[in-house]
Order: sequence, then structure tokens, then C-alpha cells
Amino acid sequence: MNNRLDAMIWQGFATSPTEPCFWWRGEWWSRGTLHEMAEECEENLAKSGFSPGQRLALVMPNSPLLLASCIAAWRLGGAVVPVNPQLKYPPLFEYLKSVDVFGAVVSKEIECVSDMIRESGTPVSSADLGDAIPPMDGLHGAPDTGDIAALFHTSGAGGQVKAVPITHDNIITLLSSILEAIPGMDEDDVILNAIPNYHSLGFVVGGIMPLAAGMRQVLLSSFTPPKNALSAIRSAEVTIIPAVPIMLSILLGGERNITPMSRIKLVFCGGGALMPGIARRAREIFGVEPLAGYGLTEASSVLAVTQSQSAIKPGTSGKILPCFDAKVVDAEGNNLPFDAEGRLWIRGGAITSGYYRSPATTSERFRDGWFDTQDIVKIDEDGYIMIVSPAVDVITVEGMPVYPAEIEAVLKGHPQIAEAAVIGIPRGAKGEYAKAYVVLKNGSALRPRDIVMYARSMLPNYKAPRAAKILQELPADSLGRILKHELRNI
Repeated sequence: MNNRLDAMIWQGFATSPTEPCFWWRGEWWSRGTLHEMAEECEENLAKSGFSPGQRLALVMPNSPLLLASCIAAWRLGGAVVPVNPQLKYPPLFEYLKSVDVFGAVVSKEIECVSDMIRESGTPVSSADLGDAIPPMDGLHGAPDTGDIAALFHTSGAGGQVKAVPITHDNIITLLSSILEAIPGMDEDDVILNAIPNYHSLGFVVGGIMPLAAGMRQVLLSSFTPPKNALSAIRSAEVTIIPAVPIMLSILLGGERNITPMSRIKLVFCGGGALMPGIARRAREIFGVEPLAGYGLTEASSVLAVTQSQSAIKPGTSGKILPCFDAKVVDAEGNNLPFDAEGRLWIRGGAITSGYYRSPATTSERFRDGWFDTQDIVKIDEDGYIMIVSPAVDVITVEGMPVYPAEIEAVLKGHPQIAEAAVIGIPRGAKGEYAKAYVVLKNGSALRPRDIVMYARSMLPNYKAPRAAKILQELPADSLGRILKHELRNI
């Protein structure tokens, strides 16, 4: 197998240029058409002075422009930095500077962002989502070795911004492992690329996997409005849907008269547990049970996946992929047996070697080839993983570890509570106490005191939250993951 993504994709262009490559705004584009677009992007980047080891920011939604820009940057020996176009301005500017980009390609749909980035000192090139990159005047930062394919923005528990460099080898290793673990996927499949590609899961599984493996993809700049997304799934005859809970909730929760689809054979869902109602709705509409998965940006997106309908094990997030070794350890670093709760460490060819230009942060999480995920998990003897709680999310109450996920599950079991998040509040010498933030269902008259009393009736006293606050919505990122560090300011 080729050791670079651009070589794999280019080979596909050469062997079958007339074959459909992706569906975009109601039409199929051939591999040859994307080939021509990527060549034009490459030519204009080369004229601009983009050279091996440089980094190109892509501030845009999923689009032909994003895919062609990736291929062009890789052909020139550089890397791409997919960026959320909705990222707030100060963090956006700081992040672009921290990864030392050559320049930013911004879609013309968000010209205001282009102007702001340009004023911050980063060169900008604007283009339509279906066109090639025009030339630009870039900045030549310190070059990398050229093996990095993409850098992804991620945050720690306290909101600390980090850049995760993922190499060509990382992604190729992961894709080979996914295709090995899920034999039901083949070149005849049509994959939905609707998870934002500025997240590693959307980028690697939705965008790059079909290009590298010779599959077709349905390219959506957004999974809203749901009516349009569902129409695209049906019209382009999608067979595989990678998703996150918020995406399925939006697609299936607002539309009432959806005709069931017969061509869907796999729905993968990572990034958290599905609400029972949405899982049931997915079964009704797509005709298959959503398959749970689990991943990390540092692991190039996917770490574990449920391999088929017959392999579902309730309560788990699937099996660890073949390209990873995993161990569960106690607080002293001792290996634990199967089914014991502990901290998950992983190693393998799909894992990044460290955080970008951040040796101090890298040394905190990487050791002797192993990466500390900081997640508390259980792994059974069949290799299935159950996520108990992120280690950084443990609350220490009077010396006892309390996992917010357990409290949140209890609160969400209340018939009048729609969502819940729990964080630890400092409490002097006694450590912390748990505080709950909840969103109520329409018509509920619950008070904070009622919420606390309910939790106390269901949990040991030390685990129950001592306070509760009712919100209209919980702060979340674009994948629906709760931003708990923001709750501390509410």
C-alpha cells in the first residue's frame, strides 16, 4: 500500500477517471473532475510559494474545495489545518498563529471571516466551495518534516487549546484497520460525509476514507436543514452513515413523515450515547441498529467500533480496532484484568506522536510509546470497551472518586429532565462537591431543590449533587459534546 494519501487518491484518479467520486448539491462529480480541480489548486499553491513542510488552514464547511485543497497541499509536501468557520475570533486567530500557517483558504460564503483573519495578519485566499484555490501571498513558517497530513484543534478539560498532528501513516494505518474490522464495507458503498470535516472523525472517515478506498461519498456542507439532508441520502442512495448523536437527533427528531430507507446497511455513531428515542427512530427509518463507536483525535479519530449488527454488545462502544494495543491500569500504573475499571492507555500506528510543538504537554500524556487517554473504561475478554467516565471528569468528594456520568445518567432518568451535566465545585479541604446543570422538558415545574432531592433518593449521599441549576440549554460544541469548562462561568 502507498504510504501517502495523495498517492493513493491520485492512483484512483488515473485508473478510473470517469467513475463517480462524490455527490455535491444534487449532482455526481467524477474522479476526473476532482482530479482537474486538485491540479489547479496545486498549481496555484505552487505559484504562491507553498512548499514542503508548510501548513495550509482550511476555514470552510465540507466541500469539493476542501477535498481538492487537501490533495493539492499533500502533493506539494505540506499539511492541512481544517478549522471550524464558527470558531470565535480571538481563539481562531490564536490557533492559526500557534500552528504557524502559510495562509488560510476561506469560503466566499463567509467573507466577514476572511476580513477578520486578514486583519489579524494571516494571509487569506477566498474561493467558492465548488472552485479551486486562487493564488495567495503566503507566510513561510518553520517547515515540518512533510509526513504530517493534517492538524486538528482540540481542547483539554480546562479549555486548553492544543493542535494534534496526524500523519499520512497514521491515517492509512487506521483506514486499513477499519476496512479489516468491518468486512461489510466495499467499493460499491456510498458514504455520507456530513460530520464537519474540521473534526477528525468527519475528515478521516467521511472525507478521506472514500477517496482513498475508491468508494463514493455524498458531500454535505451541513446536515441541516434535515429535510435536505434526508433527501440527499435518499437521492444519492447512501449505504453507510457515519454519525454523532447530535447529527442523528437533528436528522430524525424534527421530521415526522420520513419514508423508511431500504439501502442503508450500516449506521455508525460515535461521540457519545444515543438517546433511546433517537436510536429507535434510526431503526425505524434506516432499518438498522446504530453501531456504537469510540474515538479520540489523538488516535486519528476511531479507536473502537461495533463491527456488525450481530456483534452488538449493549452498553459497550464496540471492539478495539486491530491496529491498537490497549491496557487498563490502576492509579499506580499496574495492569488490571478484564472487566476491571481503570485508566485506558493505548499505542499503535494510528496514534499521533505528540502535541504540535508542545513538548511539555506531550510529556504529560505520552510515555514509552503509550498514550494516556485519561478515560476510565472497562474492557472485557472479547475486546469490547465500556466507557465509564473520562478521568479528567472525576470529582473527588471527601476523598472518594465520583464519576459525573453516573450522576448524569440518574438525572436523565427523571421523566421531566431532558439533559444533564455535572461538574465538581471546589470545597476547601473536603475536595469538591457535585453540582448539576439540567435542561427540563417542556411543561416541567421542577425546581433546583427537587432535582437535588431526587438525586439523593437514587444515589449514595456523597455522590448526590449538593446544588442544581436549571438552564435553557447546555453549552456544546458542533458535535453535541458538552463543554463543561463553560459551565463554571454560568
